[in-house]
Amino acid sequence: MRATIVVAALSIVPACTSAPTPAGSPTSVASPTTAASPTVSDVSIVTDSLKGRIVFSDETNDIWSMRADGSRVRQLTSAPAQEFDPTWSPDGKRIAYRHQSGDDETTEIYVMNADGSHQTNLTRNDVADWGPDWSPDGDAIAFNSAMETEGFGLYGFVVAPDGTGLRRISDHYIEYPSWSPDGSRIAFMAQEPDAAGSNPDYNIFVMNADGTDLTRLTDAPGEDGWPAWSPDGSQIVFSSGRDDCSISQAADCRSTGDIGPWEDAWIMNADGSRQHRLTDGFAQFFAWSPDGETILFAGGSEMYLIRPDGTGTTALKVTGAANPLFPDWIG
Repeated sequence: MRATIVVAALSIVPACTSAPTPAGSPTSVASPTTAASPTVSDVSIVTDSLKGRIVFSDETNDIWSMRADGSRVRQLTSAPAQEFDPTWSPDGKRIAYRHQSGDDETTEIYVMNADGSHQTNLTRNDVADWGPDWSPDGDAIAFNSAMETEGFGLYGFVVAPDGTGLRRISDHYIEYPSWSPDGSRIAFMAQEPDAAGSNPDYNIFVMNADGTDLTRLTDAPGEDGWPAWSPDGSQIVFSSGRDDCSISQAADCRSTGDIGPWEDAWIMNADGSRQHRLTDGFAQFFAWSPDGETILFAGGSEMYLIRPDGTGTTALKVTGAANPLFPDWIG
């Protein structure tokens, strides 16, 4: 199992392993040397008016938080371990995140208060656990884990915020689960049987929160991943490697020049229809504003804002953190 961090391109290559293949019939859907920054739009988003709080990580080093307008930036963790993948509790009082002291087998799901205090290990095992996402009702944290896989693949699990009630919710590969706003469904990325190389074949799937009714939403070559639901549940934004020159013959195909694929931002309806690209700049890891009018994404060494219609790309300056990644936004 591997989870390679490609700092130069700010791309994270998921774990490529032999794994159970997602069951269910596929759904028919429409089909430089360094990572370039998105082109900032002339019709920029006014950052001073943004509401809420954002939690993120500086690369994979520590967890930070700030106001959505970029003010009051605070470093919350400072352990020697890598700490990233943060997710807010619905009430904004706690944060779940990934704590990794060594290789994949050392990754655990931690929870802390919003000010960084009372850091607690929820999983306490010797296998890979990461990709936490807090349920909308606050009662559970979904994550992917190598528990019960005999070292091959990743399944979906949920656990209560106090560490009780651990249970598996899938019999198929799941990575980076994402709850729908009403808590009834979970979207996630999953590798296909032929996933290999620097741009492995991953697609986005959705299932009921209990693991039933599995449906494939994307079917493009290369890596589709890190889905994030719009607050009204009607759309999903995600990153895609389908424009990388390793698989694309288009004149405007891109390459990071590193081992990870070129990732750009795509959006689709929640049923997988109307897939289209939001920006051709490098984009990976997303969070929606609570009002659904703005999407925050990591691209290059900065975070950017963009409207769901692809307009208004605006840099969101972050003081103190050199490479902000993995944002989550709460009201």
